[in-house]
Amino acid sequence: MCEIKTVDARWWCQWDNTYTWEAKYPMFNARVETMRDRKVWPELIEKGKRCILPIDSFYEWPVKGKGKPPVEIFVKDREPYALAGLWSTWHDEQKRPRYSFATFTCEPNEFMKPLHEKAMPVILGSIEEQKLWLLEGDEEILRPYEGEMEFTQLPDTLDHLYPQENQRYAEVLSAVT
Repeated sequence: MCEIKTVDARWWCQWDNTYTWEAKYPMFNARVETMRDRKVWPELIEKGKRCILPIDSFYEWPVKGKGKPPVEIFVKDREPYALAGLWSTWHDEQKRPRYSFATFTCEPNEFMKPLHEKAMPVILGSIEEQKLWLLEGDEEILRPYEGEMEFTQLPDTLDHLYPQENQRYAEVLSAVT
């Protein structure tokens, strides 16, 4: 029997106490194409440490100086969906368990290529896909999203976005937890 639960976690996978949050190469994304070539991802996959991140949109910031504004990206009609990920538990100095996670990225679909030519998050658009990932670890679903997507341009001056500054995001979080 598999247990599914909701926990607070940090988006930056730390799989043991040997790495610090200030690591030179943060692990907040796991590339599907290379996930078996890295040390950490196969270990978490084999242990069944799969997770989903329920969201209703994500943001893409352009490379500085490229002249593109940041954008908010969502699936058609702004339906909620989930990102596929892996989670880990580590312990702080007081031996308290802390949770962290990384989301999977894959090759971009045709919609995403003009916004990010290298990758896009793995979107699990249906409850069935979310269950397949959580309960069975079906890696075949770790692929570019095939449904319709849309985006909204954001102000050029926007350089960060925190949940406490975005009421709609806060509402999604409260609905999930």
